[in-house]
Amino acid sequence: MRGNFKNMKTIKAPGIKYLKFTIFTSYLLLLTSNLITFVQAEVKLTPVIDVSLLGGKYFLDAEAASFQARGDAFISPVVKLSDSHELIPVFSGYYSGTQDVQELAGGGVLTRERRGMDFSLKYVYTRDFDKYKPRVSYSKALIRETKDETWGNGLFDYATFSLGFEAEQERPHGTFTESYDYYSVKYPNYSTLLSQSATVIDTTTFNELSQNAGADTMDNVNHRLAFGYTWFPEPLVLTAGYDFIYRSYGDQALVTQPAAGSAYFKSDKRTDLVQNAGFKITQNMKPLLLSARAHVAYLSSNQNSYDSSRTKYIPDYYDYFELGVAPAVTFGLKNGAQFGFSVAYKRLYYLGRFKQDISGNYSPDKIKQDTWLTSLSARYPLMSRFFARASYNYQLSSSNMRYEANYRYNYRANTYLFGVEWEF
Repeated sequence: MRGNFKNMKTIKAPGIKYLKFTIFTSYLLLLTSNLITFVQAEVKLTPVIDVSLLGGKYFLDAEAASFQARGDAFISPVVKLSDSHELIPVFSGYYSGTQDVQELAGGGVLTRERRGMDFSLKYVYTRDFDKYKPRVSYSKALIRETKDETWGNGLFDYATFSLGFEAEQERPHGTFTESYDYYSVKYPNYSTLLSQSATVIDTTTFNELSQNAGADTMDNVNHRLAFGYTWFPEPLVLTAGYDFIYRSYGDQALVTQPAAGSAYFKSDKRTDLVQNAGFKITQNMKPLLLSARAHVAYLSSNQNSYDSSRTKYIPDYYDYFELGVAPAVTFGLKNGAQFGFSVAYKRLYYLGRFKQDISGNYSPDKIKQDTWLTSLSARYPLMSRFFARASYNYQLSSSNMRYEANYRYNYRANTYLFGVEWEF
């Protein structure tokens, strides 16, 4: 009997293992089935795609450039995990073959071509009438100033990495938003000429000048706090916002006023404080959409400048105060056609930068600059998801500054563009 009992155990063991395997497999299949059902029921993918290809001409001070292209792409496969959870990845890229004047390194720089890409990921958690949105992004921009400059070697090429968080509270009287962003900007090809001059000038002079001078002087780190409020007094939508940016340049030493036996640079580093406040009003009067924006900005920097060719020391070189307004109107038809017109004006007051005549001689007055941008746009449906697009921009910049060896202050620019857009 003992032998038979042993044989019976031997016979039963595979049955128990099979039963366990069957139970585990059934549980796994049930779990997979429930997961698939949950995914099918809860997860929704909504792709948003917008691609445009335009061509046109650019005129700077009546001098025409050759026919050039511009392309833009925006892709965002929005993933709704549930009613409370959402992922929003965004990829965008652009190419601009038309010349334009960009605000770079503290002044207007004429660029010939630009291209860039940006990737960001945002997570949105919704709880009742509140939303919480952590986000991360990376972008890279390549800029060519001359025709013979190769891509990737531009002096002002830069990359930006950002981490941030936004909170939103919807209330009966309006919506509040608060956000914090950290972002770093790096210029891989930009370094001071002084940092590369050890073999050009004598050792004693180089040591005196280069003390604390730094090399990667454009790289900066930023902390941004922003607050906004939107309310809806029918038929208007009103938005007010304020943001504060603390910007530090870890390798840019402060310029000091030259004196006998003193160095040109302190060990202290440059920091900027930037404040922006804006207000926008919108009214939908179908088929017209009317809007107007106003803003004020103030930048305070501890950095100074010294013009060695004219032995002129300029404290608070980067400080400025700016005012701007921008009304706009859009006319939309039922077939999807749109026509728009806008005007943007801003006045920039440099608080420390002295104006110069065409030869570079200084006057006691400070620089003022007025910029006007007039835009006309049209979009007309051609077929399903395809549109014809055309735009015209006229920009006028005028200033009491006449010396433009470093930056552009006075210019007229016209841009004509037309092409097609695909929207999904």
